Amino acid sequence: AMGDFQLSVEELNELLSNGSGCYSLPSAHSNEVVPRIHVGNAFIAKNITRLQHLGITHVLNAAEGKSFMHVNTNAEFYEGSGIRYHGIKANDTQEFNLSRYFEEAADFIDKALSQKDGK
Repeated sequence: AMGDFQLSVEELNELLSNGSGCYSLPSAHSNEVVPRIHVGNAFIAKNITRLQHLGITHVLNAAEGKSFMHVNTNAEFYEGSGIRYHGIKANDTQEFNLSRYFEEAADFIDKALSQKDGK
């Protein structure tokens, strides 16, 4: 359950592509994709000051790990910042089954959005 946010694959494709079917990649380190939900890269995930400036209260890292293909943050990284953290040690490969983490990620997002100023 994602509260008021229901987005189909078709709608997501429409959001990401222009009229001719070309996908436009995010241009900023963080983009608010729907109200109070931002998608960001490693640069923003590791910049606590910028996260706080954006009002981010929760970080879901779907690439937790120490290799160059991962984003090396954890709960201790955000300690004392007021930002809650949830990490998933996923690999960006076709073989990796990310869907087994969807429910826990959705629960984390749902809890964040249930807070008055959760972002």
